[in-house]
Parts: sequence; C-alpha cells; structure tokens
Amino acid sequence: MKPNPGLNAAGSAHERMSTSALPPGAAQARLNRDSPIALHRQLAQVLRDAIAAGSYSQGDRIPTEPALMARHGVSRITARQAVIQLVSEGLLVKRQGKGTYVAAPPVRHALIDLRGFYDELVARGVNPEIALLDFAKRVPQAAVATRLRSGGQSLVSWKRLYSRQGEPFAVAWVWLAPSAGQVTRELAATHTSYHILETILQCKIDHADISIRAQSSTAEMRKLLRMPPSTPIIALERVSYTADGTPVEYALYCAQADAYEFSFKVNSKVAVADALARRATPVTR
Repeated sequence: MKPNPGLNAAGSAHERMSTSALPPGAAQARLNRDSPIALHRQLAQVLRDAIAAGSYSQGDRIPTEPALMARHGVSRITARQAVIQLVSEGLLVKRQGKGTYVAAPPVRHALIDLRGFYDELVARGVNPEIALLDFAKRVPQAAVATRLRSGGQSLVSWKRLYSRQGEPFAVAWVWLAPSAGQVTRELAATHTSYHILETILQCKIDHADISIRAQSSTAEMRKLLRMPPSTPIIALERVSYTADGTPVEYALYCAQADAYEFSFKVNSKVAVADALARRATPVTR
C-alpha cells in the first residue's frame, strides 16, 4: 500500500468541463413543450443520453444550471430538477464548491476471500489513494474493547481515508489487539493491517466475523466523505481471529451507500435439498 500522493491536488484530469454547454450530439435535442412529459424529465433524458453515448465520460463536469437554462430556454428550477433526478439515479455526483460530475461506477467489494480492504480494492481494479488521518494508542470504546477482549488497556488504532481519482469514498477505523502494541505510525502509514499482523508480527489470521449494515452518517463521516446531510452510508464491521479464536483486529469500514457495494457468492442449495429428499424417501427392499 502506497501513501496518499495528494488528495487535495488541484486541476485533476477528471475535473475537466466540456467547452460547450452540451456535446454536439445532445445539442440537437429539443425539448417538447407540448409533451405530457415534464420538461425537467426531458432535460434529464438529454443528459442521460449524452452520458450513455460517451459524450460525457466518468469524471467530466456537466454544464452549470445557467448553461443549461441558456441552451434549452428553461427555468433554473427545471435545470436543477433534471440534475437532481440524475444524481438520485447515481449517474451524477455533486461536489461541494466544484460542480456536478459524471459519477464513477460503484466500487465493488467481493466478500469471497478473507483479505484486507486495500487488497480487495486492488484485486477489483481500483487503486485507491490512502491517507492516514489519525494514529494513536488509546483506550477504545466499550464495544471495541469487548470484541477484542482488551479490558481497559490502551490499543494501537488508526483512521484511514480511501479516495478514487481524488474523491473520497470510504473511511476506516482499525484497532489492534494488545499484543500489537509495538506497531508504529510509520507501519500504519505504509502497510495494511493484515500485512502488519501476518507478515511483520507473524500473527496468522484464520477467520473473521463480518457484519454489514446501513446506517445514518455522522457529521465526521459527512465531512470526510464530502457528503450532504442525511446521506446514508454502508458499514462493514470486521473482527479477525487467529486459529485458536483470539481476536487480533477490529475494523469498521464505512462507505458512501451510492458509491459502494458488497457482493457475495452463494452456493446452490440443490445438493442439500436432494440429500434431504433422499432421506425422506422410504427405502424398499
């Protein structure tokens, strides 16, 4: 894992804006004021078609409300409603103080193999930028202490921000068991928690308890992930254990609900059903 190369760098290649209010193909689309379809829905479709056709690519900034108003002769509220509709569909994303952009597809996180967050993202083709926001040795909250069976001991902990193309999409809090008290900030800044435990501390992780839930975002999460109020998040809580059942790591991974998804592979139950059916069938001699 590499340290964050600079989340606040200006002038990202993915923050460019088309030189015209609408791309050439979409510019010919006219809104039908006699149609029973509301104008804002028609305008949303023009933008939707432009995105589908590749006129706007992932990370492109779409025209501002005044530009849409001028080109299509619509009111500000009509332009705003069209954009809001596409934001709600996940096609667009608003960035505070910057504008509205074509959204990237959701980050897909498969829960098939037991591996760290960073390793799973890389395996999925996402090379996230990582920022270590906090590192300390402190007494954790009661819920964390209970899961790690640490009593009142101080534990090594840190907080990381995950970004893609300069846009934050997830934040993670990690706590390590008392046996990992020698871990330094330098290690946390350059290695995943699983690498630290398994490679550096020679503590083999055997299994983990994982739970996923939707929850309301806190003020801290909204600030870190640049989300508007009332934006929900999806949270993954993980407790990792050694083969003898000793907990060695607690992690809480929170991501924007519209920018992240977890996937599972579920085996067919046919084999089990067949076995039960065979047991229920009387045996004749």
